[in-house]
Amino acid sequence: MIEYLNKVSEFFKKHKHIKIFLIVLAISLISFQLRAQTADMGFTDNPQLKKMFADEHGRMYLIALDPYYYLRLSENLYKHGYIGETLKEVNGKLVPYDTCQYAPPGHPVSWEPPVICIVEVLLYEIWHSIDPTVSIMNAAFWVPAILSMLLGIPIYFIVRRATLSNLGGIVGALALISAPGLLYKTSAGFADTPIFEVLPILFIMWFIIEAIHNQNNIKKSLIFGSLAVILTALYPKMWGAWWYAFDIVSASLIIYGIYLILSKKLGNTIKHENVKNICYLIGFYIAGSALLISMAYGVNTFLTAFTAPLSYQIVLTTTEHATGWPNVYTTVAELSKPSFRDIVNNSIGGITLFILGIIGIFASFISLRHGKKEFDVKYAILLTIWLLATGYAATKGIRFAALMTPPLAIGVGILVGQIEKFVMMSRDKLVEYTLYPIVGLACLWSIANYGAKIPQILIPTTYIPIAAYTFLTLVVALALYKIGDIISSNTELKLKKGISLALAVALVLPPLANAVPFYTVPTFNNGWKESLDWIKNNTPDNAVITCWWDNGHIYTWATRKMVTFDGGSQNSPRAYWVGRAFSTSNEELAVGILRMLATSGDEAFKKGSVLMNKTHNNVSKTVKILNEILPLNRSAAYEILTEKYGLTDKEAKEVLNATHPKHPNPDYLITYNRMTDIAPVWSMFGNWNFDLPPNTSNDKREKGYYFKGKGVIYNNSIITKVRVGNLYYMTNIPFTMDNISTAVIAYKNGQPKIIGQVNFHKIIIKTPNGVIEKVLNKDGQLSEIVRVESDGRVYVWIATRNLEDSIYTRLHFLDGYGLKHIKLVKASYDPTNFGVQPGFKVYEVDYGKEYLK
Repeated sequence: MIEYLNKVSEFFKKHKHIKIFLIVLAISLISFQLRAQTADMGFTDNPQLKKMFADEHGRMYLIALDPYYYLRLSENLYKHGYIGETLKEVNGKLVPYDTCQYAPPGHPVSWEPPVICIVEVLLYEIWHSIDPTVSIMNAAFWVPAILSMLLGIPIYFIVRRATLSNLGGIVGALALISAPGLLYKTSAGFADTPIFEVLPILFIMWFIIEAIHNQNNIKKSLIFGSLAVILTALYPKMWGAWWYAFDIVSASLIIYGIYLILSKKLGNTIKHENVKNICYLIGFYIAGSALLISMAYGVNTFLTAFTAPLSYQIVLTTTEHATGWPNVYTTVAELSKPSFRDIVNNSIGGITLFILGIIGIFASFISLRHGKKEFDVKYAILLTIWLLATGYAATKGIRFAALMTPPLAIGVGILVGQIEKFVMMSRDKLVEYTLYPIVGLACLWSIANYGAKIPQILIPTTYIPIAAYTFLTLVVALALYKIGDIISSNTELKLKKGISLALAVALVLPPLANAVPFYTVPTFNNGWKESLDWIKNNTPDNAVITCWWDNGHIYTWATRKMVTFDGGSQNSPRAYWVGRAFSTSNEELAVGILRMLATSGDEAFKKGSVLMNKTHNNVSKTVKILNEILPLNRSAAYEILTEKYGLTDKEAKEVLNATHPKHPNPDYLITYNRMTDIAPVWSMFGNWNFDLPPNTSNDKREKGYYFKGKGVIYNNSIITKVRVGNLYYMTNIPFTMDNISTAVIAYKNGQPKIIGQVNFHKIIIKTPNGVIEKVLNKDGQLSEIVRVESDGRVYVWIATRNLEDSIYTRLHFLDGYGLKHIKLVKASYDPTNFGVQPGFKVYEVDYGKEYLK
């Protein structure tokens, strides 16, 4: 057996390229395997629930929301060769036009499709030719997982170049592909752009490092520089923030060039030829990128490399637009300012790897590549600037934390490579007596805590059997080589190689173990599909869907109807108007808002409109006027516009054509259970006070809340219990609605204690027989809403007073109780969130004819 292992070891030592190829292939396959886990739908063992989140062939729906936008574009591209829903003449030119997003009116889109759409369609055509049951969604599902096979390759080669350590390269690559933030956003099903945000910069950095490494060979240096320039020029097709790669590389090259020039002047032994070649590389990269980007996209696109960083900072830190409308981005979770812990967890997964990654970047200033210590900045400058730039970006929004993952992973790999080289070089017994035990204990700790997951790491999923078993075969082959390599060494080298391997295991086992099992629940499901199919098949072509923006991409894809706003257009004035429609208790106002948005879009309040011109672009005054006239009929609104606000007959009629149109588009409202949880967001925008200073923080603005609880029927009473903060509010509601009692309960040491009573404003109860309301305290600031189903189920919410009679309350909890113009027309199961069932509801808005009088 030992002889056989020695032969395996000798074979790989003689054929190093085969060894490197197998290492790279293994890294690629484990990256794919970790991301393929989502296809197993490990979030449940219930076969019926799995069917709820899968198509008719049992293939899981896409994850999250934005992927459905690109899916719709990909389907359009495949069907008629462009990504719009149709072609439309705009400014005398026929262009693809998206009639669904931010509609009406929609907007023109580029003839050139996003790269992700091209990849999805190509994969679909290949796969569909083999299996006719495959849909474009099925193909899109696997795009990020397949492309993720490339993620670890540049990391491996960058670390290997910096340290000459295969082990360090492997550790760096595994640290990257198992990082939680990147794992989620590049997993199978997350068919969005993050994979295209990360991949290009990894290869650009690799090629630049190779160009720097070959600075004494101008031909090789320019070849790698050319590859970096080409990728930089392609990057804008993949991501709007392409410029950060260009800025990092340019800054790093310039600083390195300055360092070489100064070092030479100070008498350091630096070849004149190397300085000259680096200067050529700097000019070639910057000029080449500028030329190609300007030729392909225009000079303005290239100039964003200098202007965009500042504008990103402004967008993320401003509460209001410069135009006076609220900034929705301040409430988007992934754009919220993260804590240090958030940055650590989302970038590399834990504080240990985070610290080691930073240490590794600084360690890269010292080279041990040639068996001796040398000060070497040629890789370190680039890696340091990369880490600092991405670290700064991460402090501005949690979604940017994943940008730190590559430099941190490289840092971890470099540290392992440096330690391996140091151990091999060291003859100091003190190192053996201190470093070796520490590494050994760390390895044992990792195995003790995570060793049970090693089988699952080796086979995370067998959904794609060939990937699973090929990876397993590669691991066995490489393990045999490493065992043979250690066995064939002398006693001293056996120990050193063993310690290096133990260090690698200690560092990669925890993140890999945390990556298995990995699963996430799709948002789209067959419950929603039932209602969305109803809209698609039973509503007019000019129907408009109005809901909060988060699921808009799903609605446009599933129905091909106009949608008021979505995840690509959420930061707009419509956030205020839709929030207002849901949070107001004035049905006439809500219907007026919906009628206006569904028919004329932004015409009544956009810049250049009659009202904005009349108020000198004062958004507050424009909003006040519209809120005043929208609930009224046309004649009353006309009178207010002309007599109170001084509009001419022509101006008033232009406003009314937008707010009180004679031929309005039909509107369908959607509510769903998660809207209850995010009520503080949409109600804040709906109650937005435009007269407050623009920099007023969101936590100081009015918003409403719903607190979910539980209820049971007992002894002719309804007993409810709702958690509000750290307290529990309990209510005993007799069927007679007399002698209602309440209690506020606090728990101390696990024991409940009544500390007071709840002063509810009113109790609202919906039963199969109707709705009952009872006012308890006219000064109360909370109300309780109880819904009793025919099967005895009891749903309970406590609402803040500003939402107790809101349109949302009356629609979602009370099925349209007390409303004249908005009627429930379809409801289906909502498995995505706790709440009333059926919890995905569609309402038709009946404008009537009275508003035209």
